[in-house]
Amino acid sequence: MINISYLEENILTRTAYQLLIEKQVGCKVNFHTDSVATFITHIQKQALPFDLCILSDAYPYNALVKIIKSIKSKTKHTYILLKSDAKYMKGICFLLKNGLNGFFFTDEPLIDIQQCVYERTKYKLTLDKLKLITNHSKGIIQIKELQYNTSPLTQNEIEFIQTCAKDLTYEEIAKELQKSVSTIYGYRDRVFKKLHVKQRTAMVMTALKNNYIDL
Repeated sequence: MINISYLEENILTRTAYQLLIEKQVGCKVNFHTDSVATFITHIQKQALPFDLCILSDAYPYNALVKIIKSIKSKTKHTYILLKSDAKYMKGICFLLKNGLNGFFFTDEPLIDIQQCVYERTKYKLTLDKLKLITNHSKGIIQIKELQYNTSPLTQNEIEFIQTCAKDLTYEEIAKELQKSVSTIYGYRDRVFKKLHVKQRTAMVMTALKNNYIDL
């Protein structure tokens, strides 16, 4: 189940969005509407962090920054989206610089987000900001890859690290995973780069520490 928290002033808009989102398999909206201070309290009281927070830009941008920082102080995995219009691109980029993980357009298809942001603001949007794109086109909300940022690793890389924890040689790992030795070395090099490590033991310990693998 994807647990979604949604801050919106307008009750009618909020209800409509909830219905659209919950038509998707596994999405549950725990929406909340009130002052920013109340919403922050709502965030902090959650026993388990929600997967996605959708914020309406009806609230002042400095207030939205407070919400973003509050969410990030509680968990690094929650994805934050702004429900906004492309005409507010400069405001969106202000929030991006202050921790917003993604954004949500309501008035136009998302064709090339990176180019759109650059043309309107001269702000270079990193590829990390493009991992999740939600759009509102023809009344349909699409939520994709909500869990992408819980781990930078692919499933093959995760299996590789888990097998490395068994203290096997790379040749033995290749045999167990039914891969070629060159493929295994490719996994190693990519994982070392992603986790900023240079040794196999450090790779396994870093992956465990960040909950990227489960032994």
